[in-house]
Amino acid sequence: MKDPVIIEPYNEEWPEAFTRLGGRMRQVIGQSAIRIDHIGSTAVPGLAAKPVLDIQISIVRFDEIDSVKTALEELGYRYRPENDDLTKRYFRET
Repeated sequence: MKDPVIIEPYNEEWPEAFTRLGGRMRQVIGQSAIRIDHIGSTAVPGLAAKPVLDIQISIVRFDEIDSVKTALEELGYRYRPENDDLTKRYFRET
């Protein structure tokens, strides 16, 4: 059974949490990432949301994914290969 979905009131700490995490991601990924963006409902000021930061990392070429994968695994993320969308790769915090 899936975990229940929990929606929380907007938390003013979410943007700062992204800034810290995005900075750590930038340090370990380096220039392979052309953008690291806070997306999803926690990125919308005032909006209630699941308390999960959604982050999109844009890279130029998928042949760089192995180094990005290694870097994100070092930060505690697990690669999720089960994905039908060939334009995206997914990771989840462990």
